[in-house]
Amino acid sequence: MIGCGAIARSAHVPALAQRAATRERAVLVDQDRARAEALASEFGIRATAADYRDVLSSVQGAVIAVPHHLHYAVALDCLRAGVHVLCEKPLAGSASEATALVAASKRARVGLAVNHIRRLFPPSQLVRELLHQGAIGAIRFIGYCDGAKYDWPAASGFAFGRASGGKGVLFDIGPHVLDLICWWLGQTPRVTDYVDDACGGSEAVAKVSLANDTGTMRGEVHLSWLAKLANGFRIEGDEGTISGGIFDWGSVELTSKSGRRTSIPTKSPVRALADIAPLIMENFVAAIAGEAAPLIPAREVVPSIALIEDCYARRRRFSMPWHDYAG
Repeated sequence: MIGCGAIARSAHVPALAQRAATRERAVLVDQDRARAEALASEFGIRATAADYRDVLSSVQGAVIAVPHHLHYAVALDCLRAGVHVLCEKPLAGSASEATALVAASKRARVGLAVNHIRRLFPPSQLVRELLHQGAIGAIRFIGYCDGAKYDWPAASGFAFGRASGGKGVLFDIGPHVLDLICWWLGQTPRVTDYVDDACGGSEAVAKVSLANDTGTMRGEVHLSWLAKLANGFRIEGDEGTISGGIFDWGSVELTSKSGRRTSIPTKSPVRALADIAPLIMENFVAAIAGEAAPLIPAREVVPSIALIEDCYARRRRFSMPWHDYAG
């Protein structure tokens, strides 16, 4: 376990500790050795280290949960050492880096998975199923809103300012959302516009506009670290609409072309975020043993990373007359 911050404490380490075999063989790594030792003590794990490179020769798999900008370098070291990798999102800062990691995993013949957990949310899976069934016909619009006051208990300020490389909410939440859209559609849309509120630092509010190659479908993604948004999705097609909430996991709503509304239950055993981490870890352990394919293989998330890269390349600021007014 490389990185013992918030996501390790809330998800990965508890999931590791549920299995006696992995708990006994696990090594928690953090440059703040005291943090690693405290977490190890809490979950009954014996081994810790301050540098992951000291233990690569003695482990089969690594869960990477370090700050975003370190994912690529750490993952590459692990893969080159022949270690299977489960990496937190985003896999890398660019599509070329992500592609290089996929290639490195193939050369080393080890697995490379990414923790895009929103694919495992019950509404996400039900939406994909409905779309593949053609429940609303040809898709014409896809919208997704995700916003709340930033309150992630990170162990450092890596998500902001210089530490983030000037990237913010798009680099944090965007990997989840844009990957989900690509996964739902079964194809990669193109970015037609991107605006945010950055004034030389990390953006806290962002809007991504999308379209397909033929211009028959458009999309909008609204993200915010400052305020609560509608926090849901809406997919419009020729024959109806699918809508729901990000964390309203009981059902999604299907509205027919005539306006008839039907609530479709998810019927999933996953009822909370705490249910997902064990599924991810069980799958990763099985993948290391050659008994399963990764739930979210790295090659599948490269297109969404390319979309984020394209957004930043065409970045422009929201109109802010209150900010620019010179008097």
